[in-house]
Amino acid sequence: MKCEERRPSNSFVLRIWWEQEDGGTFWRGWIQHAASGATCYFHRLSDLLTFVEAHTGPLAQAPGAITNKPG
Repeated sequence: MKCEERRPSNSFVLRIWWEQEDGGTFWRGWIQHAASGATCYFHRLSDLLTFVEAHTGPLAQAPGAITNKPG
């Protein structure tokens, strides 16, 4: 039997949809942290990432995170 190391994890529910506003079409979203029930509506990717990082810590420092370092 092979046992794997358990890493801390978080689950999120994410919903994205399109809305028409001021003659344009924009995407909007809603996210929920499954364990706490905390939710957030957003229209910018940066707001989505801020919400996720509030529950996980900075994503760039996560084990195995992909970074865009010049190489």
